[in-house]
Amino acid sequence: MTVHALAAVVVAGAACVALAPAAVPAQAARPVPSEICAPGWVCGWTGPDHTGVASFVAQDMPRYPETTAYVGFNGGESVWNSAGTWRRNGELWGRCVTVYNGTEYRGQSRTVRPGQGIARIPASFGNIHSNRFHACRFS
Repeated sequence: MTVHALAAVVVAGAACVALAPAAVPAQAARPVPSEICAPGWVCGWTGPDHTGVASFVAQDMPRYPETTAYVGFNGGESVWNSAGTWRRNGELWGRCVTVYNGTEYRGQSRTVRPGQGIARIPASFGNIHSNRFHACRFS
């Protein structure tokens, strides 16, 4: 076999491997929110189930500016809290975040504990327009 013929076989084989369907189930292909939302941050996504464009905050926000940097909250459909936890006096505490559908911490609210999220923000809630961090006790 010539070098050119061998190269053609190798290239053809590589194309078959590259075009072969993945053997990974569709459910496993979804990103895990805690892996894509950096520790210490709260992340909002434009799509349900932590998909679409992501936005990130790590401090209290009385209102999100109407910029693309905050589209995951202003137009968000899911949220995840990657803030941390700690032990104090034998009890487990965490940095919870309360999200509000109004600015200035008003309106309906939902509290999200560290390592948890809301995969589908209810339509009745609307979008997230402000958030406030606070310590919360787990045990």
